[in-house]
Amino acid sequence: MIPDTKTLRTLRGVVSAGSFAAAGREVGYTASAVSQQIAGLEQDLGLRLFVREASRVVPTEAAHHLVQRSAEIFDLLDQIEIDIARLGAGEAGRLRIGTFNSAGGAIVGPAIARFLVRRRDVEITLDEGEPYELFPRVADGSIDVALGFAYDLVPSEFPVGLELSEIMTERLFVVAPRKHRLVAKERIGLGELAAETWVAHREETPSSRCLTALCTGAGFAPDIAFRSNNLGTVLGIVDAGLAVALVPEIGLRDAPDGVVSLPVEGTMPRRQIITATRPDDASALADPFVRALRHVAGRQMREA
Repeated sequence: MIPDTKTLRTLRGVVSAGSFAAAGREVGYTASAVSQQIAGLEQDLGLRLFVREASRVVPTEAAHHLVQRSAEIFDLLDQIEIDIARLGAGEAGRLRIGTFNSAGGAIVGPAIARFLVRRRDVEITLDEGEPYELFPRVADGSIDVALGFAYDLVPSEFPVGLELSEIMTERLFVVAPRKHRLVAKERIGLGELAAETWVAHREETPSSRCLTALCTGAGFAPDIAFRSNNLGTVLGIVDAGLAVALVPEIGLRDAPDGVVSLPVEGTMPRRQIITATRPDDASALADPFVRALRHVAGRQMREA
């Protein structure tokens, strides 16, 4: 039979103090209660743990061995208590993050660095995908926090029960090659782009659906010849003079020199960058990471 930790603590106290009475004072029991605990332990183990003398008890080799080995248990329990406190304070554990392509370097990387300043023992895992892929994984518990977006002109379709938090709102721009025929104009109407070839994200994405809705409102359907969910690929196609595109503000910061925004008149739609977490999540890590995201995004907006 394996003794419980309460009995092992009593055993350790008796070996250290040399008497039942002194050990009882240390652990908060009467001498009689300590004696009964030790007698019960000896009976359960079938071992003699102490030689009882008139004024003291002398531990046997079996008692010394149990105390020595139980020290490893108590060291482990002490470390578990420390770990529990650190987990509760958000200083340790694991945080599983999901993000979309264009936010990786601009927002998520700096936010992770800021988050880890006082949390060096936190393990980070990072997955990439579209919001319709990542947000359900937050709902089912396989990701702790996901970064996604919602576009004007496109109804949001997120799983119910998630806690959504806006990180930043950015404008959308029509971009074209620097030598495009419309670059020199002071203002252009969106309808002037009806004959253009476009590069867009995949058809099912909010980005592509927003482009379609925007152009439909201007009286034409965009001629989308190229599709990629990688913003770098989209900008590369524009830079090569093959198409124009609708891109968020965050994408313009790393755009090639050959890519410029066109001066489209009227109010352009926007994109909201949002996070998804579980409202009942007991993790102490998700909220601090969302705050780090918001700080980085706010700094970028101020610098824009």
